[in-house]
Amino acid sequence: MKQFKLNGPVLALVLAAACLAACASPGRPEMMTITQPANVAAQGAPGYKAFKLGPVNGGGKTNAMWMSNVSGEDFQTALEGSLRAANYLADDPAQAKGEIKANMVSLDRPMAGLDLSVTTSVKYTVAYDGAPPVFDELVAAVGKAKFSEAFVAVERLRLANEASVRENITAFIDRLQSALAK
Repeated sequence: MKQFKLNGPVLALVLAAACLAACASPGRPEMMTITQPANVAAQGAPGYKAFKLGPVNGGGKTNAMWMSNVSGEDFQTALEGSLRAANYLADDPAQAKGEIKANMVSLDRPMAGLDLSVTTSVKYTVAYDGAPPVFDELVAAVGKAKFSEAFVAVERLRLANEASVRENITAFIDRLQSALAK
């Protein structure tokens, strides 16, 4: 029987492949977007296609050697797609009657674990032009990823991040609809 030996270059290649397999990847906007929200503004309802998306701040870039994160750009893309699906964004931003602003205050992630829970906190402000805010609240939501969903921890953390942002946007849309109905 022939024996296989790991020489320096082969060993380095194997170790590099193992490291790359465990590299953190950022949250994916398409996995954070609510494409079919439970609460959708109907034509004629308060807020129906009335807003433009203003500044969206917060979030951070993912360091591949550390842990998954959600960038501000990816959060903005997910929020915009979700608000559009819920009929809150005007087709033409110039025709909007108000503005929605968001600031991701925190993305609380665990350092380790089998089943991971991530909490996203976002401060949302919604106001019609020239009027006081109709919604000005911090929304926090938890997203989870189980060990059975991904064996590699960095992958599980990315899934939990995405679930947390998705849950946060869902909670915001639900609470916005209630605030606009008052």
